Amino acid sequence: MFWFILGAGIMTGHFWEVVTVFFIVLVHELGHAAAALFFKWRVTEIVLLPFGGVAKVEEFGNKTLKEELIVTLAGPFQHLWLPLLSWILVMTNFWNEANHIMFMEKNVMILLFNLIPVWPLDGGKVLHIIFSKLWPFKVAYRRTMMASLVLMAILMIIMYTFHMFTLNFMLIMTFIGFVILKEWRQMNYVFMRFLLDRWESGQQQTSKVKRIKVKPEATMHQVCEGFYRGVRHSVMIADPRSQQSLDDVLVLEAYFRRHPQCTIQELLS
Repeated sequence: MFWFILGAGIMTGHFWEVVTVFFIVLVHELGHAAAALFFKWRVTEIVLLPFGGVAKVEEFGNKTLKEELIVTLAGPFQHLWLPLLSWILVMTNFWNEANHIMFMEKNVMILLFNLIPVWPLDGGKVLHIIFSKLWPFKVAYRRTMMASLVLMAILMIIMYTFHMFTLNFMLIMTFIGFVILKEWRQMNYVFMRFLLDRWESGQQQTSKVKRIKVKPEATMHQVCEGFYRGVRHSVMIADPRSQQSLDDVLVLEAYFRRHPQCTIQELLS
């Protein structure tokens, strides 16, 4: 796809525009990757697309929300110093004023596009971080996808109403729509990876403890659906005859080593 778009840019006389967009996108994604590597995340690859990119990491929602926010904002942050680079290049024979204006337009366009609160854009990831503070992981993930679909539909209506609905915009929105639908279909898999990664890593590296009150007949799966990101859990049993509590590690042990439908009552018996 990269070479096809680059070749098309050369054939149509838009070589510098295409190179500029890919350069800005590359720097943007390198910002994400650099921040992720700083926090010792497992970065697997950086993929460049005709209208954006993605830095892929092998992390499954068990890093702190603060770390994820920094990694997410590290991409947009690169757009703040890129205009200075273009301005310096104007002083050389390599770059001119027209190129600088074009560079500024593309830089602002890519920045604003990435800040749209729709998954999987950076704005959508910030929205997911906010939701993760309010609701358990699975609920926050599902509501992020739902909000993204609604916001995308509103954006498309606005663009159509003001006659700004272009072919490029339609293709990008179609791609984003497919990504959201794919994420929705894989929601249970994402939730399972979240639990598995949490179980394999042992106790969360945080002093924050959140209490969850459950009934004795609640299953391990139901208990795990109440797990939040970035905190440890103390599972309190809503039974006046029992004052027992369980930590999330014991619950995850029962979930994976016994059965997800194993109940609290069975675990304690």
